[in-house]
This record gives sequence, C-alpha cells and structure tokens, in this order.
Amino acid sequence: MKLDLEAFESLLKHAQTQADRAALENQPQLYRDAFETTLQAMRLLAEESGTWRHMVVRATEEYQGDEGI
Repeated sequence: MKLDLEAFESLLKHAQTQADRAALENQPQLYRDAFETTLQAMRLLAEESGTWRHMVVRATEEYQGDEGI
C-alpha cells in the first residue's frame, strides 16, 4: 500500500483550518474536531509504516534465505 499523499495533505490542511477556527472561536468541540482529523492523518502514516516494515522483513528473509524465522 502506498501512502496517499493527496489524502494525507488534505487531512493536514483540514486539521489546520479546524485548529485555526477553534483558536479564533475558543470552542472545545472545534479543538476536538481538529484533533480527530489529525488522528486520521496519523493513521494513514501508521498504515504505510506497517506496510513498509513488512516489506523490509520479507526482503531481509529472502536475502538471508531463512524464511519463517
């Protein structure tokens, strides 16, 4: 799985907009919305990290010839 940079950037921009609005209006719910949007962006990164880690392990096993260890 490849990181969808467009979706990631969109989430970060949306979170920034929400955070700016929250600061302007001083509304706790808006801060929470910004936080949740940031978590969505972090989940995208975590998925990519897990995929990358799996590929490195697999490549290392194939290189060493000891699959299953």
